[in-house]
Amino acid sequence: MRRSVILTVCLGLFSIQQVRADDPPKSVDPRLKVELFAEHPQIVTPTGLDIDHRGRVFAVESNTHFPPEGYKGHPTDRVLVMSDTDGDGKADKISVFTDGLKFSMSVAVRPLWYPVPVAKEAPAPKQSVYVATRAEIFLFHDDDGDDKADRKESIVRLDTQGNYPHNGLAGIAIDALGWMYFGFGENLGADYKIIGSDGTTLSGGGEGGNIYRCRLDGSKLSQIATGFWNPHASCFDAFGRLFTVDNDADSRPPCRLLHVIRGGDYGYRFRNGRKGLHPFTAWNGEIPGTLPMVAGTGEAPSGIVAYESDGLPEEYLGNLLVTSWGDHRIDRFRLQPKGTSFTSLAEPLITGGENFRPVGLATAPDGSLFCTDWVLRDYKLHGHGRIWRIAPKEARNQSVIKLPEVATASLSVAKELLFSSKRMDVRRTAIRRIFQDEFPFSFLTNKTSTNVSPRVRLEAAWLDAPFGSPTPKQLPELRPAEEVASWSHLIPALKRDRFNPANQDKSPFQTMLMEAIAGKESQFIDSSSMLSMVGNAPYSKHPEWVPLVMSLDDPFAFSTAVWAFSIDFNQDGIAKYLIPDATPDVKASAPRVRQAMLLAARKQAPKEDRLLRVALADHDPDVRRLAVQWAAEEKLTDLKPRVEAIFDGKGMTPDLFLATLAALEMLDGKKPEDFDKTPAGQYVVPLLKDEKRSPAVRAQALRLVSPTDKSLDAPFFASLLKSDNEPLRAETIRTLQLAPPNVSGDLLRELVANDKLDVQLRAEAMVGLAAVAKSEPIGGPTRKLLTTFLNNRSLVPLRFEALRGARPLIASDPELREGVNDIAKTLMKLADGEIGAHLTNQVALAFAEAKLDAPQSLKLNTNEKPKTRQEWMDQLARGGNVDPAAGRRIFFHPNGPGCFKCHTIDGRGGRVGPDLSRVVGTMNRIRLIQSILEPSREIAPQFISWTFELKDGKVVTGMVVHENEGKTIVGNAEGQLIEIRTIDIETRTPQKISVMPEKLADRMTLQEIRDVIAFLDSQR
Repeated sequence: MRRSVILTVCLGLFSIQQVRADDPPKSVDPRLKVELFAEHPQIVTPTGLDIDHRGRVFAVESNTHFPPEGYKGHPTDRVLVMSDTDGDGKADKISVFTDGLKFSMSVAVRPLWYPVPVAKEAPAPKQSVYVATRAEIFLFHDDDGDDKADRKESIVRLDTQGNYPHNGLAGIAIDALGWMYFGFGENLGADYKIIGSDGTTLSGGGEGGNIYRCRLDGSKLSQIATGFWNPHASCFDAFGRLFTVDNDADSRPPCRLLHVIRGGDYGYRFRNGRKGLHPFTAWNGEIPGTLPMVAGTGEAPSGIVAYESDGLPEEYLGNLLVTSWGDHRIDRFRLQPKGTSFTSLAEPLITGGENFRPVGLATAPDGSLFCTDWVLRDYKLHGHGRIWRIAPKEARNQSVIKLPEVATASLSVAKELLFSSKRMDVRRTAIRRIFQDEFPFSFLTNKTSTNVSPRVRLEAAWLDAPFGSPTPKQLPELRPAEEVASWSHLIPALKRDRFNPANQDKSPFQTMLMEAIAGKESQFIDSSSMLSMVGNAPYSKHPEWVPLVMSLDDPFAFSTAVWAFSIDFNQDGIAKYLIPDATPDVKASAPRVRQAMLLAARKQAPKEDRLLRVALADHDPDVRRLAVQWAAEEKLTDLKPRVEAIFDGKGMTPDLFLATLAALEMLDGKKPEDFDKTPAGQYVVPLLKDEKRSPAVRAQALRLVSPTDKSLDAPFFASLLKSDNEPLRAETIRTLQLAPPNVSGDLLRELVANDKLDVQLRAEAMVGLAAVAKSEPIGGPTRKLLTTFLNNRSLVPLRFEALRGARPLIASDPELREGVNDIAKTLMKLADGEIGAHLTNQVALAFAEAKLDAPQSLKLNTNEKPKTRQEWMDQLARGGNVDPAAGRRIFFHPNGPGCFKCHTIDGRGGRVGPDLSRVVGTMNRIRLIQSILEPSREIAPQFISWTFELKDGKVVTGMVVHENEGKTIVGNAEGQLIEIRTIDIETRTPQKISVMPEKLADRMTLQEIRDVIAFLDSQR
């Protein structure tokens, strides 16, 4: 449970009241209160908790998690049952439910609406409770109701040498279909076997964390998803959607809130290194086939609840609530639909001081929340512990519905509760009561679609799925929750046999696909439930659906389709899509289709290389990138020559280049974690300096090596500039743009002065001279060269670059200022009015940045920028004459908007913000323009900005770039990296404002903005 933080220099926009370490937690929502329910010595170092239908708290007391020498506490973990018998809000009756446990993390009371099946002659237990320890999940039964377990069953057990306390089994969540889901941490990469009660055994090691499911008795164990660090806690919402909170890898903050789907891969691979920086590791869906997060969370998220009750204000219904052990908070997440999944933002709900360390979280029958509190930051046991209750300040005006009474209520009362109650447990108990007398669907289909809420329809579907229906073949018990959810949306709008696309030639599926592609709201189903349709369509019978599904720009639909393809097609069927024109009836597939089919082929037969060989020669770089990862991770060493040949192929990208390097290292038998720890420069410099390598390989190496690498000196750059390969010369110049002035100055000046050189290369060299000029005194050689090119005899690109380079210097350099004044005087004489207008705006911007009064003639002829959002959109969306090459120079210019300081394109630039090489491809032109004009309008989860208070009272904001070994590296709005001691951080609060500077458009002329957009557009 490391701390993750995000910082930058505070501009006085935020003020955070200092919180003392022992201040009790408080609610940010003034309608709620936080009350102490229990504290040490009643309970110490608590972890998980749950609450039964009577309102009793079942809490895990940890006494084995790193006990200090001479620990005098209880020798084993135990589960305590805590009750408030006199109504004063304090626990006054405490029983030990069970004892003798080790490394216990989670507890879950078996729902009353899903009773334990027992033999006819045996009495039903009064209470049944699941407890997850690191190595085993138990089911304890209290047969006589004395709050003490009388017997136990082993549900799932873990066989491994791993023994770290909190990266084993944890995070129990029970769905409405009688499945228990649980998480398994990265186990420090140790080999393992997970064994169900029926002997089903799943094994692995090194892949990272996983989520599994089994029946409530431990049978039918299967893996649901992979690619986690440590999915410590999970929950289901009323619609059967599974969410989990995942702790972060060493260097890939933030921790994650994830929407988990069947077959999902969330990207993390422990065997590739703890840092999470290996090219084959993804953290937010960066690699095709991996899935992104819903949101970043606070540090060490340990508990999660989907609020489906009636105690808190009504707008909390359906929200997710997450504890943050490291940031002393409970956050609220309001889910916003995004394709077939969701996005959200952490909103602090409960905040506390240094000694508020919330872990487990659960909802009580009255709708209040309870959370455990570890209290101190020490991992070692310390004898402290608390449990808090979060509830409305105003007393309830209605009594709390008791589930046993619902179970025995009259049919009319049960129906009323089903339709009126916001409590999920009440609805589920009511529908089971109704089922005793009346089939739920005949009851529901008598209602119209407008007055049957989705939640009510779903309760009927949940009940019908495991217990049979008039058409049992349509809905067998093994159907996943999301499929039942999708079916429920069709009640009563459609006939029930229409929900399954396998049942007909022309199902609603194709219509829904077309609607989704067009961005329309489906008449049949909501977008999140569409995943079940994508996952169950018979693609081999309807090959025309394959390109339709792949047209959805949605990673969750893509992942689900890959899973479906791997089941529906055999290797020959997949080959039709991977091999262009392989058969007369299948044309060459789109790259996205080939990517999906390649992933499906690997799922089917990871050691079979027939289709992999085809993919290694594919012309799409993303297909080849997936192929080299497949070859390396499966250790297919015979393919090493084909992998190495990719260096000399066409269409090389920095991502493919780095992935190929990593693959070759793995195929040579080297440890991937070493690549994870090593800067890319150490791998690419040898390639760069190898004269036998092709110019294309050396050019790619230049993009990845640091321009300030000490092994790169002026003579070496000069040798590269002599190449007759223009792309290599161009990349050399672009590296020189950021090289130290004593290395780059002479070379760049020589390039700019060479009138036989291509003007575009000379202009690129001029960009580099802007930084060199700043390092020189007045009258320096670079400043004199800039002055020379300010005159109207210079070629247009060079004159613009000279003016751009002079901007920040004219206030203090009289010679450059005079050169810019001369431009202002001659602007009206230019024959080309368009160039004159662009120069006028450039000169005006130079005077404004220097805070100098511009000539009156210049003021009269300067074009005003748009003022409203609509005016900006009208100006920029219409296009016009643009120059993408000029846009690239502006993007990377030290005197421009500074995009390169935070963003990477084609391997060059900063690492603070997202890599625009890929992000731009997911945006249409309107969104691209909006991201420049309104950077805070939409912020990806891992790029959220935070505000922090340090222990010395300083307040800072920004975004975490890297965190490890007690240090937090922060990127600010200027792209600067700031190192902070993690231990010095007191509090942090997420912000809705992007770290990307506001009013970015003020740093550019209107034409410069157009050119930058054209450059970014060209990256698609």
